[in-house]
Amino acid sequence: MKKRYIFIIAAMFFVFTGCDSGDGDPTEESIVKVTANEEEEITTSPTVTEEDPVAVVQSSDVLRGEWMYVHSGEIVYIDENFDADITQIDDRLISVEKDSKTYHMIRRGIDTTSVSGSLYEESSITASPSLRAQNRIGNINVILQHITDENNKKEEDLDATGDFDFSNVKSGTYTLKATTDTNLSVETEVDVYGEEVSLGSFKLVGDDGYNFKTEFIIDNSDNGYFYGTMKTYTGKLVVNNIGSKKGTGLNYTFKTDDGFVADFSNEIVLGTVEAGSSIEIPFSITFNILNVTTHTVPVDVIIRDANANEWSDTVFFHVFQTPLDINIATKESNIKGYIIIPGHDLVQIDTSNASVKIPYREGKQYYIVLSNPNIDNETPYSIGVDVPSLNFDTFQDTSAHEPNGKESDAKTLMLGDSIISYLHEGDIDYFIVDMSSDADVGSFSPPQIPFR
Repeated sequence: MKKRYIFIIAAMFFVFTGCDSGDGDPTEESIVKVTANEEEEITTSPTVTEEDPVAVVQSSDVLRGEWMYVHSGEIVYIDENFDADITQIDDRLISVEKDSKTYHMIRRGIDTTSVSGSLYEESSITASPSLRAQNRIGNINVILQHITDENNKKEEDLDATGDFDFSNVKSGTYTLKATTDTNLSVETEVDVYGEEVSLGSFKLVGDDGYNFKTEFIIDNSDNGYFYGTMKTYTGKLVVNNIGSKKGTGLNYTFKTDDGFVADFSNEIVLGTVEAGSSIEIPFSITFNILNVTTHTVPVDVIIRDANANEWSDTVFFHVFQTPLDINIATKESNIKGYIIIPGHDLVQIDTSNASVKIPYREGKQYYIVLSNPNIDNETPYSIGVDVPSLNFDTFQDTSAHEPNGKESDAKTLMLGDSIISYLHEGDIDYFIVDMSSDADVGSFSPPQIPFR
């Protein structure tokens, strides 16, 4: 089928995309963090008004990248091979028609992500606690290649510092590759979501060598977020063998000198890790009360084998001062959508009655987007921003807060506000959660206790 891209241009000061697909049978209540990333302002993207003529184009470049159906969470990748008629509502919101139903998609992540990290070679200085800054390697080519889209690629020639910094990277999963003149190399998959993504350090090894990359999994986070409230988070530090041979008799050291960390400990795990496999080290971390809205905590990782070879890496915890409760209730069926955090993290909503904890960030704005393609899932719903949601005893205004079908028409909710609205068949609703510094915070009061 010939692809048609239909652009409905709408004046707006801020843009994000969303699409709804699938049937809408209510599912078991769940609130899931979809992406975890950094914390920057959502960028402004100008568009034209909906009254302007619809333009039909044959290029998908403006839409290239990952998109997500709002009601189901299904992820699709749009490129020249995407076979569907698309109506573009704004830069971050599109819709498609299927079986006489309207489905909305929002862009997953952003187009302007910054990705940084560093490369280093084996060092002759083995007594140092970290190799990360000892023998940086520069003057080689680093490639960031999307795993499915050959046209989505970034390259950079490094200078002698060994640092790389790619800009304007679309969100997604990439292969990071680099090779020296002496055939030392690294090749591994990396996830790129959020702004200013820090990937840590990568060691360049020989073709028959083994190599490692570290990540973490948290068992008890709040929708994927961490708070400086003296809560202890537990999880696993996962060390992946990304090389071509097994690492023999490995041991691990993790440490941080960050003043916002009250306690950090890990179990001692030893042993050999086969190529392509990983090992999990249970750990716990407690963050002191922050005296800033948000802070990034680095944890250095040192890996040693039985022959005293070393590898180093860094993992980063993005910690927030205070959680903010978004209270959601419905009258009939589950409501589905996302809370869009600055940096375009997405917290999924699929509930009939729940409180969603997200970070409070003074002076920032979040978006809430809700979508419903099905007549069976029409329902009144209520949203309370750090206050309880409202009951539906006298509600009968199905046009409340309309039109709010895109970010430029979003209804603004301040801290302490609560509203009732209605989600009808084929509807999509946007709201702004405004945390302006001069807002009346009502019952909301972030802690002001210094961390020391």
